[in-house]
Amino acid sequence: MRKLHVLGMSAVFFGCMIAPAYAYIDPGSGSVLTTAIIGFFAAIAYTCRKYFYRLKSVVLGRSNTSESDREAASR
Repeated sequence: MRKLHVLGMSAVFFGCMIAPAYAYIDPGSGSVLTTAIIGFFAAIAYTCRKYFYRLKSVVLGRSNTSESDREAASR
């Protein structure tokens, strides 16, 4: 418990000593961040869609392959 108290007090102490960072973020960083966020949500949407259709085919008892695909696979 004492270590947690010391850790908390240290965090408060260092949090009060805020200094300017003098950092530069170029304009391209915003577009990279936006692209990463859009890609993240697109990947989630694709994954959800994939598992939804897989679950749907299991529940309805249908396969996702067409008749012509099955004939080609049997040759």
